[in-house]
Amino acid sequence: MKKRITIIGSLILCCAVESKAQLANGSIAPDWTLSDINGTSHNLYGDLNTGKTVYMDISATWCGPCWSYHNTGAFESLWTAHGPTGGTNVSASTTNDVMVYFIEGDGATGTNALHGISGVDGSTQGNWVSGASHPILDPPSALINPFNTSYAISAFPTIYMVCPDRTLKDLGQPTASSMYSSKSSCKVASTGLDAQMMASSLLNPGLGSCDSVNPKFLLGNIGTTTLTSATITYKVDGVTQKTFNWTGSLATYNNTTITGIKLGASSVGTHTITATVSNPNNGTDVLASNNATTVTFSIFASAGAPLVTQNFEGGSLPSGWVVDNGGNSLNFSIAPYGFSSGHGLGLGWYVTNAGVVTTVTLGLPMNFTNTTSPQMTFDMTYAQRTAASNDKLEIQASADCGNTWTTVYSKSGAALATVPPSSAGFVPTMPSVASQWKHETVNLSAYAGLSNVALRMQGISDHGNNAFFDNINVTATMGVKETAGISSVNVYPNPVAHTANVQFELSTGNKVSLTMVNALGQVVYTEELGNLAAGQHLQSISVESFSDGLYFLNINTGNALVSKKITINK
Repeated sequence: MKKRITIIGSLILCCAVESKAQLANGSIAPDWTLSDINGTSHNLYGDLNTGKTVYMDISATWCGPCWSYHNTGAFESLWTAHGPTGGTNVSASTTNDVMVYFIEGDGATGTNALHGISGVDGSTQGNWVSGASHPILDPPSALINPFNTSYAISAFPTIYMVCPDRTLKDLGQPTASSMYSSKSSCKVASTGLDAQMMASSLLNPGLGSCDSVNPKFLLGNIGTTTLTSATITYKVDGVTQKTFNWTGSLATYNNTTITGIKLGASSVGTHTITATVSNPNNGTDVLASNNATTVTFSIFASAGAPLVTQNFEGGSLPSGWVVDNGGNSLNFSIAPYGFSSGHGLGLGWYVTNAGVVTTVTLGLPMNFTNTTSPQMTFDMTYAQRTAASNDKLEIQASADCGNTWTTVYSKSGAALATVPPSSAGFVPTMPSVASQWKHETVNLSAYAGLSNVALRMQGISDHGNNAFFDNINVTATMGVKETAGISSVNVYPNPVAHTANVQFELSTGNKVSLTMVNALGQVVYTEELGNLAAGQHLQSISVESFSDGLYFLNINTGNALVSKKITINK
């Protein structure tokens, strides 16, 4: 972490004066084991397993706002009134239901700084240890850096509350009483059998397909008895589609991710999946209020949407664009910095820990039928933090409604940069200076003729510096329409296991070729049929050597092209 933290939320850049945690409320807190400055080891899940709610103040000794919050005494007051029985200075009448930790979040500072001694191992605002009875943790860089990454710490102080069931909440900078009041939202084990379907929307950002999806759900145990079996019922728009009998072993407050359940809908639009758990250990779940959770998904049209043209002058993320960043509100957000206008798309690598991956899907899949030479263009500006910074931008394409993605553009570090490195948070000059920006072109010719092509931008942070994008456009040269040369196209059977029969009609004699492309955009079959007369034609294709999956068959006369989707299922 750096002493000056720049935030690109509303994209007003300033020093961080309050908690701006990146993990979304309801996320599952990662486990950790760290030692305090007295050498005592502490484990998060160990505390949670006892039913305690855990509060963490992640700060830095040099941070002014952290020092101000520390001096309110909120954490010490919470510890004294509600900390563990027998803890130093904990009241004899304690409720014994919380655990409190101060965690030094900058690995470059040490215990001298915590004791108010500046210049030895970092600067400090004062003596953090004086008057503090609750545990103070000062992990070395090798431990705190992965901690900061897993908790997506982007500013100091960050105050988290973690409930016994592992879900966390960002509290801002609360008083002791408001912290303890927040605890009432936590679920507590009070009965033998109590299975819960936990909020799962964070596991399924941008969930969508042309026909079916594979959602993820969290099954948790809030009962005092180990959960070994349960029934999960899946409904789509209120209609039961599947029932799954789960078996395993979940101790109290533990959870597991349920995957591999394929669900779908026949109509284009937004749909709702409801997952409900019942029959825990073949018994009765006495608390029904936590048995169900919902996730939404989209079914896209088999022929894609119009091509993207976006200059971000609407001042908000375009409709249909989906950010997938695990709740990190600092990434891929609208910024008041553009190349030819007052707005663009900002990517806040400066405040994002190394290794964090963020994507934004550019609206609905697009229709490249009857096109040649499709391409994506955009203007961008980026500065490295140092010459060694290696933030990476990738453009990825999908021809199977987002089930698989292929990287079609990748640049990082100096190859991505447009201006010299800067140790301060980078923003471009406004009004824009052309020399700070560059125009990039992404070749999408492998997807010409396909009816459903999705694109997304993916940023991989090296904790470098900020990037900004403007004028994101997808263009293509339109060809002759199908009706000008090819009609009555039919592929059967579909799905196909052995041989696909391709039937089509030519309005005039022409030279015809067939190509088949897999979901990765790779050509797996090509056949030149030569000059064919006007009229009906039938061609058979053996698919015995092809893997199961989604394919696109292109019929090309040179003047016209038709693309048909084929599913191979042996």
